[in-house]
This record gives sequence, structure tokens and C-alpha cells, in this order.
Amino acid sequence: MLEATVGRPYALYVHGGSDTTGAVRSVETIATGLKWKRLREPLSIVGEADAAVREACWELGATVAASLMLT
Repeated sequence: MLEATVGRPYALYVHGGSDTTGAVRSVETIATGLKWKRLREPLSIVGEADAAVREACWELGATVAASLMLT
């Protein structure tokens, strides 16, 4: 069943209070094992989400949406 997901695109957003390194590493390890294709670098946010963070999230979502439309 998991073989059916090989090559699928993914993007990652992680928001942490003080650190996101472990969470990003864990997801990247799983995605590598599943042979998923990363669309862009993970969006890792520490602390409060301001307007710049919201814009970055919007861009991440737009990237994912655009990539899905191409498949």
C-alpha cells in the first residue's frame, strides 16, 4: 500500500515554541523512507507568527496547490 505513494510531493510547516529541529528531522526521515518528493525547504517557525510568517505559509500553500495542479 505504501508503494502507491512513492514520488508524491510534500511540503512541511512546523511551528514550535523554542525549537523545531527534531520535528523537521523526523518528518524528513519518514518522507525520505517513503521516497516522497520535497517541493521546497521546510518552513520552520519558532515563536509567534507575524505577518511575514503568514505570508510564508501562504506561499507554501500556493506552491503545493500549483504542484498538484500540474500532476
